[in-house]
This record gives sequence, C-alpha cells and structure tokens, in this order.
Amino acid sequence: MTGIESRRAEAVARFSATMDQPGVRDEIDRLVESLWSSRVSGEMSLHVLKAHRRRCTFAVTVETSDGTRSVIGKVYDVDRSDVFVAMRSIVQAGFGPPAEFAIPVPLAYLPAFHVLLEEKVPGTQAKAIFIDGDRDRQIAAARRSASWLARFHLKAPRLGNLETPEGFIEQVRHWAHEIQSAGGELADKAESLLRVLEDAVPGPDGPELHAAHGSYMPEHVMLSDHRAVTIDFDDWLVADPAHDVAWFIVSLARLGLKNRGSLRVHDRSVDAFLQAYVASGPRNALMHLSFYHAAECLHRAYLDLSKRMPEWSEIMLEEGRRALG
Repeated sequence: MTGIESRRAEAVARFSATMDQPGVRDEIDRLVESLWSSRVSGEMSLHVLKAHRRRCTFAVTVETSDGTRSVIGKVYDVDRSDVFVAMRSIVQAGFGPPAEFAIPVPLAYLPAFHVLLEEKVPGTQAKAIFIDGDRDRQIAAARRSASWLARFHLKAPRLGNLETPEGFIEQVRHWAHEIQSAGGELADKAESLLRVLEDAVPGPDGPELHAAHGSYMPEHVMLSDHRAVTIDFDDWLVADPAHDVAWFIVSLARLGLKNRGSLRVHDRSVDAFLQAYVASGPRNALMHLSFYHAAECLHRAYLDLSKRMPEWSEIMLEEGRRALG
C-alpha cells in the first residue's frame, strides 16, 4: 500500500467512525422518517463515494417500512456549516427542485459531528459520459455542463471568500515553488511557466466577479433527462468566472490523458463547452481564460508531482505554456 493509499484508508476509517456515532445515526433516522413519512425498520449502511484527507463523502442507505431510502453524508474534520448555509442560499436563488439547473438540497448540518446531510441526486455523472459515451453524448454533456455553469455564474448569490488575481497568484507561486524544490528539468519548466503567469496576471479592468463553484469538473455534474445538477460545494467562493471554466476544461482534458493517453482526446467537447458557455454566460467572462487555464495546469502539475507522477507533471507544465500562447 502506498503512502497516499494508507492515508486514504486512515481517513475513511476515521470518518466512518463518525458516521457510526449514535448521535449521527439518530439524526439520520429522524431525517428519513420526516422526509418520507416512513418508519426506519433496518440498519443504516455506508458506501464511500469520495475520500480526502480532510473530508469524506458517503452514500447513506436506510431500510424503512416503505423501502430503501438514501441520502448523502459528508464528514469534515473541521466545522463546515458555511457549506450548508451557502447551499441553502443557492437553492433559494432558484437552484432547487424542480429547476433544470440545480444543486442538491441541503437537508441538515450536525455541528457536533461536522456532518452535512444532503439530497442524493439521481442521474449519470458527466465524467462517465466523457469516458464511455459516444461523441454525440459527450458533446451534449459538455453543452449542458456549460449551461449549468453559465446560469450559476449569472444567478447564484455572491457568497464566500473573494478571490482576487493578486491573492490567486500567491497560490500559483506556492505550487511553482513546490515543483522547483524537486529540482531537475521540471523545476526549470515550472519557473518558466511562473514567469509567464506573473506577467499575465489580470488587471482591474476584467470581467465582474461572480459566485464560483471552486472545483467545477465533470465528476461534479450529474445529468438526467431533464436536469443538470452540480454537487460538491466545499470550495465555493467569489471569483473571476474563468476560474471555473478553466477547472472544467483542464479536468476534461485530463480524462483523455488518463484513459487514452492524450490531452487532445476531448478537444471537440472542450470547444462545445466553451461555445455553449459564451452563448449564455456573463459578458466578457472568458477575458482571462488563458491565464486561469495555465494556472490550473500548474496546479495539476503540482498535484501530480505530489503523487509521484513526474511524467504527468511535465505534460501539464507544457500544456500551461501552450495555453498562454
């Protein structure tokens, strides 16, 4: 077992123990009985959906007198009641059921346990469509994902931390310096990309800042016949809209790298995403896309190096330079 796998297993065990606390189980039972007017009749089961060092997401299933009911439970290592408050505000702004573009309904926050309970959203992950779907389905998924993001940027309340270009470039410098500390050719490429990014930092004449998801990518978008629902608002903030756009197109390109060995596999879907976003998103929203695109490439290069994947780090650093021309 690698160090990363070991830390993940430790996190899952720790967060699972929290979900198994009697106080959490009692609250989930009460919530299920209230939502579905049915009596809990069996055990609660947990299925890990996503594990991080500081949080873990579970599918929570409960047997009731009317069948199986499910919600999503997220456990944090610190208080994240802010996520619950933000999600509730977003729902009230028009992103709840039965809206075409929506987010999961936040159901409860248990402050004593740092547990967020939310609606389990039906549908297919856009990520799965980009991996296994045919070209037409992939293009459609890209367009619907873009339409969700465009509406979110225009209509969602502007809550959360404000990300300015000046503050963001400090984070970019951190990523670059971490890569440089590893030495070798990667250090030179990281230094070169950082210099270009520092010269390209957006000025004050950019587009208006909007509500931002913070980590908008295909695995966070759930698609069904009539709805597009985006999950995971742990990184919500107020930022240049190009921040979210860059996250999505870099994530989509990396699906091609992971599954088919090339960042160019999904270029047509990236183009469809950008065209659909421009058609319905904020005015001039992509003015600084090349900067945020390159910065996100540097971010992923930093993460790849931390996972001992230097060959991917090099690919992402080169892609960052390409994004800036």
